[in-house]
Amino acid sequence: MSPEVRPQQFAVLVRDLPDLPKGQSRKEQVDSYFKAIYPDTFYRSMVVTNNKEANKIYEELEGYKKKLARAEAVYAESKSAGKPEGTRPTIKTGFLGLLGKRVDAIEYYNEKIKEIIPKLEAEQKITLKEKQLGAALVFFTSRVAAASAAQSLHAQLVDTWTVSDAPESRELIWNNLNIKFFQRQIRQYVVYVIVALTIMFYMIPIGLISALTTLDNLKKILPFLKPVINITALKTVLEAYLPQIALIVFLALLPKLLLFLSKTEGIPAVSHAVRAASGKYFYFTVLNVFIGVTVGGTLFKTFKSIEKDPNSIVDVLANSLPGNATFFLTYVALQFFVGYGLELSRIVPLIIYHLKRKYLCKTEAELKEAWFPGDLGYGTRVPSDMLIVTIVFCYSCIAPLIIPFGVVYFALGWLILRNQALKVYVPAYESYGRMWPHMFLRLVAALLLYQITMLGYFGSKKFIYVGFLIPLPILSLIFVYICQKRFYKSFSDTALEVASRELKETPSMEHIFRSYIPLSLNSEKVDDDQFEDALSQASRSGSFVV
Repeated sequence: MSPEVRPQQFAVLVRDLPDLPKGQSRKEQVDSYFKAIYPDTFYRSMVVTNNKEANKIYEELEGYKKKLARAEAVYAESKSAGKPEGTRPTIKTGFLGLLGKRVDAIEYYNEKIKEIIPKLEAEQKITLKEKQLGAALVFFTSRVAAASAAQSLHAQLVDTWTVSDAPESRELIWNNLNIKFFQRQIRQYVVYVIVALTIMFYMIPIGLISALTTLDNLKKILPFLKPVINITALKTVLEAYLPQIALIVFLALLPKLLLFLSKTEGIPAVSHAVRAASGKYFYFTVLNVFIGVTVGGTLFKTFKSIEKDPNSIVDVLANSLPGNATFFLTYVALQFFVGYGLELSRIVPLIIYHLKRKYLCKTEAELKEAWFPGDLGYGTRVPSDMLIVTIVFCYSCIAPLIIPFGVVYFALGWLILRNQALKVYVPAYESYGRMWPHMFLRLVAALLLYQITMLGYFGSKKFIYVGFLIPLPILSLIFVYICQKRFYKSFSDTALEVASRELKETPSMEHIFRSYIPLSLNSEKVDDDQFEDALSQASRSGSFVV
């Protein structure tokens, strides 16, 4: 709805291109197909290429440029009133700069850069002509045409000419664009199985952590810690927070694995992969942290009584669940006291920045890179908050004292994270609100889990009016169904009335097109003739939309 010109609003991503017709190039195939369907608004196409080798050379070139800038900064620093000529930095050319001949660093890096530039230019030409893949980006002269194309079925067969919204150029996962339709389906199911197994097998160590990280068990396992643990002040803190700290550290290892698995599915954009990883992390935390600690910890304590009378499991759980409330009360308290304290002060990034500034950073670019805060981290932030929602919902009927803790957590979160999002973190991408439906579904999942817990708990306590609560889960499911039908489409697709709104400036189609050229293929010396095989020359005369 913003009047700003954004390149991704004029483009669509086309995957699953069919086999090439005889005597036709990939570019000609894409151009002819979209020209026939959109004769007035089709602008140009860009065939996706395998840039692996070009990226490798480009990264090597950029590495030497950074080293050259650093060497020049060191040389400038060495100049002083007593020694105006300065001391030129030197390096060894062997393994990790530890072995080999010692040479002048500035001259060496300059020579390397001159050597790599022709190599990169040659690889760019080879990549554009010989390494084309079965996907393309198609550009339109109108936002309405692009939005309409992204929502339309283009081919009778579901696995050919698959068209979707183009992500921002900075968040495209180029390696995933050529993965075929059915291969993506298979990858998705395989990843789901892996995640399910991960959840199942992680429950074992999570259960052990909740059972073993008590002071009594630690004294038995690690007797040499007794003198430390017996200190009164330390003992009080450890009894309250040790299991929660162990759990938080253990869970910190998981998000990178889930993000890697999400990207393996063949997802084309980073924002989509983050949402997928966030969903997996949410189900993991709910099934392991909430259900695992609640049920697992209870069963661990009452295993002998259940073994004697298996039919008593429901009553045993109902009577033991309030005892777990203390764990979750301290877990929520720890999250807003320590978690928000670290978030607001950002003491760890501040210490890291000053260490880098003192010992590592020599150039302005290195200082900016060290200071850069990154984005909000939706992949872990959202599921962590959803877990707190689930805990507070479910334990509100078992131990109502948890409700004020939940209120304080989200009240502080609204103040602190709002400030961080607006004034500290730098967004890594724009996904047009698609995180909200993702969050909404998981909020409703937490609500359903709460309603089922409430029904079971009240039923075990022989509450005579429990039958009146049975419609609650049914009404919740009806509510979700209505919301999905009524609102979800406006998040997944762009409304054409929004796309037709006037922009505050005339967009340059050439600029929009070139914003999608990968950095490793973008060069001042590369002209349009070099791009003719992979990048369409259609509509050359229409550089601007009037």
